Amino acid sequence: MTSTDFTYPQPTDDELAAQQPRSPSPHAPLIYSSPGAGLEQYERAPHPPGAAGPVAGASGGVAGAPVSAKSPTLGKTALVLALIAAVLTLVASAILGATLGPTEAASGYYFADVPEWYQSLATGLVVLQVLCACVGITAIIMGIVSAATARGRTFGIIAIAAAAIAPLLSFGTFVALSFAFA
Repeated sequence: MTSTDFTYPQPTDDELAAQQPRSPSPHAPLIYSSPGAGLEQYERAPHPPGAAGPVAGASGGVAGAPVSAKSPTLGKTALVLALIAAVLTLVASAILGATLGPTEAASGYYFADVPEWYQSLATGLVVLQVLCACVGITAIIMGIVSAATARGRTFGIIAIAAAAIAPLLSFGTFVALSFAFA
C-alpha cells in the first residue's frame, strides 16, 4: 500500500517484502520470543525524523521490556508508621480514659479544677493524639501511593486499614475506660 500523502511516498508491501531476507539469520530475534528479546537492536535503530521513539508501556518503560521489580519499602514504611501511630494513640487514650474519671471525682468537674500535673499530662496526651493523627494521615497517603504504584501493595493496604481503624479503636477505648473508671 502506498500513502495518499505523496510528499512522503511509502514503499508498497511488495517492496517491503523484497527487503526482508528469505530465511532468518541465526542472530535475528524470533517474533514469538520472550518479552524484551532483541530489544537492544530496536533501541539502537535510528528513528526517522518526526517519528516517535519506542512505544512506552503502562510501566513507563519500553513495551516488551521486562518489568523491573519495585521495592516494597514505601509500603513497609507506611505500615510501620500506621502501627506506631495506632499503638501510641491507643496508649494515650487508655491513660487518659483510665485517669479522667477518678481525677474529676477527686478534684472537680472542670478541667481548671484538676491538679496542674494532671492538666499537663492531659494536654500532652491530647497533643500526642493530634501528632498520631498526622502520622496516621501520612501513613494512609503513603499506603495509597504504595498500593497504586505496586511498591509494597500488600503492606500499603494493611497500612491504610490500620491507620483508618486506629482512631475508632482509640476513641472506643477512651470512652469505655472513662465509663469504667468513673
